[in-house]
Amino acid sequence: MIKQMLYAKTPNELLTLLKNNQGAQIVGGCTGNEDFPKKAVSIKQIKDFNHITRHERFLTVGPGVTLNQLLSLGQNHLPQILYEALLSIANPIIRNMATIGGNILSSGQKHTLYAPLMALDAKLDFKTSSESYSESILSFKSVAQGSILTAIRIPLLDSDLSIFRRIGPDQGISELSASFAFLAKIEKNSLLSVRLTFAGPFTFHSKEFENSLVGKRLPLSQKDVSQICEDAANAFNKTATDKMISDVMKQQFFNLTRYSFEQLT
Repeated sequence: MIKQMLYAKTPNELLTLLKNNQGAQIVGGCTGNEDFPKKAVSIKQIKDFNHITRHERFLTVGPGVTLNQLLSLGQNHLPQILYEALLSIANPIIRNMATIGGNILSSGQKHTLYAPLMALDAKLDFKTSSESYSESILSFKSVAQGSILTAIRIPLLDSDLSIFRRIGPDQGISELSASFAFLAKIEKNSLLSVRLTFAGPFTFHSKEFENSLVGKRLPLSQKDVSQICEDAANAFNKTATDKMISDVMKQQFFNLTRYSFEQLT
């Protein structure tokens, strides 16, 4: 139970409150907090965190933007894979409170938007008291001490094949939850690019595996699909070594990988 709630009105004020209140945690919609902190700082009043700006090739989204705000942009103004992921989350009431920042930064099991944002290679913008910097979500591990998330930049990728699947229970996030994302760009009957990502108890993305498929002629043969799936499984198992993941979840990833590449046969 939160015993003290503090309110920041600007990013700089948020940094100051966090510095002066050791142990305080940032909260947005509070939809994912099972164990509420004793002291929290709300970002609801920070206008800079509640904006969506559309650029030619990407969206800049504040961490306090709700999932329904994103959905309200419409299917034609969001990457298809992100739109489907947003729709799969809970219900309109929860989506009206839950924020994109909370979905990305929640501790423990990765939440639903993580794999799609990895596939899109979203960039995370951070701020400290002295500087601003960016980091790809593909390499992101945790928020550095003294830093706050100020924006998420989402590329507006144009993909020929887009597949998103939510794994686990329909409602809520548990140890059985994960998300799967697949994007493919095709040019002149060959693969121009492929993105294959997974996020749950850990994250998976192999640039080496993806690069090995660039230029692959289409349509794929069943032999091609089997070899590609074997390579993907090897890369996934290497990442999953010493990670807590069930055999069932592993098999779901393998099945979805095969399904995705079979769409290119």
